Amino acid sequence: MSKKENDKDKFISVGEMSIGFSENAIPYTDALAKSNIKLYLENGNTLELDFIDQEAVKYTEICGNEKTTIVCGYTTTSPRENIYFVDLVVSYGYTKSVSVIIDLTQKIATVFTGVLPNADEMAIPMLERAQKEMPLTGVKLTIEHASVDAPFTKNTRKHEVTDELIGKRIQFIYSAKDTYEHIYLNKNFYTWHCISGSEKGLADTDRCFYYKIADNLYLFSWIEKIVPTWGFVLEDLSVMRSYGKIYGYEEFAMGKVSNFPVGSFAAELNTTVYPQKK
Repeated sequence: MSKKENDKDKFISVGEMSIGFSENAIPYTDALAKSNIKLYLENGNTLELDFIDQEAVKYTEICGNEKTTIVCGYTTTSPRENIYFVDLVVSYGYTKSVSVIIDLTQKIATVFTGVLPNADEMAIPMLERAQKEMPLTGVKLTIEHASVDAPFTKNTRKHEVTDELIGKRIQFIYSAKDTYEHIYLNKNFYTWHCISGSEKGLADTDRCFYYKIADNLYLFSWIEKIVPTWGFVLEDLSVMRSYGKIYGYEEFAMGKVSNFPVGSFAAELNTTVYPQKK
């Protein structure tokens, strides 16, 4: 391959990807401004979101006798009535992003917490990770179920893991230049492929997670291994749109982070159904 051809087929930083990638994102809402929402996590901890105004939130974690509070910026979108996607970056000496799906009709929530790897973790070769049976990515992701404004009980409903996306191949148009497709392989992995844009021709297979939020509305999240990245989107197949965020270091090295909104127009290309074994 010539140098010119090789230059086209290269992975880009999260900061480079963010340019123009939010073109089809939906507007933010201030519907939660000046409200207070307390999330009672299934593990017994509590997360309180005190929305000071349309831009700032007081974020409080209570874990046993330990209480930590920080004021930070946040964004909120609402893909459907009474369903909110709240996104914020919280830092306690390391880099952490929190994304929450809040369903005020069912009074439940799902909290995703992503932590980017430090310099030492990013330096571990993938072969060594495989030999030591470590995750291939240094990105850490925690998923917690919660009840809204009332203690979590055995009867509290949850956003359940789903297999309804598996087998589908869906195209997502993020901007005039950026088009990707997702191939949902199985319960743990999917393949992304850049059809047009800065990463045209590139593809990879990464760890992913699927949750059903409502009829034809799915939460899809993934963590990438080559460029440490966490992606989080709601896919609404009723209107063929997606809404969410991508999070990672702005450059390839550890440093400033980029946490930018994404949105797309989607089209289902096909669905693979494997023959049943006799």
